[in-house]
Amino acid sequence: MHLLFVVIDDEDLLDDLITAWIDLGVSGATVIETTGALQLVTQHVPIFAGLRSLTSGGARHSKTIFAVIEDNLLLDRAIALLESICSRTSGTPQGIYCVTPVLRFGHLGADKNF
Repeated sequence: MHLLFVVIDDEDLLDDLITAWIDLGVSGATVIETTGALQLVTQHVPIFAGLRSLTSGGARHSKTIFAVIEDNLLLDRAIALLESICSRTSGTPQGIYCVTPVLRFGHLGADKNF
């Protein structure tokens, strides 16, 4: 069992990715809006304002997705889909991903069949 983390800078890719993952069998992914640390300090800490040229300049947000994937083959397919969808863009990096093992997993609450 693994936890797949994905940070996507181009949120226009999000719908295609989530739809493709659901079709593949990856369910239960969670999506949150995030801001990179460099982006944050260049906007809110005046001493770092000169670093703005290293970022997009605006208050850009990313989408962070995480999903627990039990099967190694499904994990490989989910990553292949992710790489395929992100490679359709202009050639600039679209984000990052990483995978970590999950030591324990369980549902919380009275109804554990969700």
